[in-house]
Amino acid sequence: MEWRNRWHITIRWDRGGNRPSGVTVIERVVDSPAELRYLVDRARADPHVVAYPYRQIRELVGEKPEVCEEGHPYAGGSATRPVRGWQPCSCGGHLVLRCRLCPDVRTDTATDVDCDVWPR
Repeated sequence: MEWRNRWHITIRWDRGGNRPSGVTVIERVVDSPAELRYLVDRARADPHVVAYPYRQIRELVGEKPEVCEEGHPYAGGSATRPVRGWQPCSCGGHLVLRCRLCPDVRTDTATDVDCDVWPR
């Protein structure tokens, strides 16, 4: 798994009549700074837009591990499903999976030298 950056923007108009669709608010999620820049430029150019706040969103994407390092499956009932946790970190955080059948602990994304936490 890895981190992906996205941006959420909310564009507000003064009245629905000033927007072709008749709505006063639209919300969009974009995947690149270029797409965000395009929406911000369009909002700035429209004299009826009163606000366009946006925020960055970080998401974990990718394939989740299906087995622990010892080969025990993570699928199934509560006896084999891993104990899931979250470890905050300056990089955004790590998903922690603890195997119920052995002492294996896995972190996704993998910790790096600039991380605040290291696997135990």
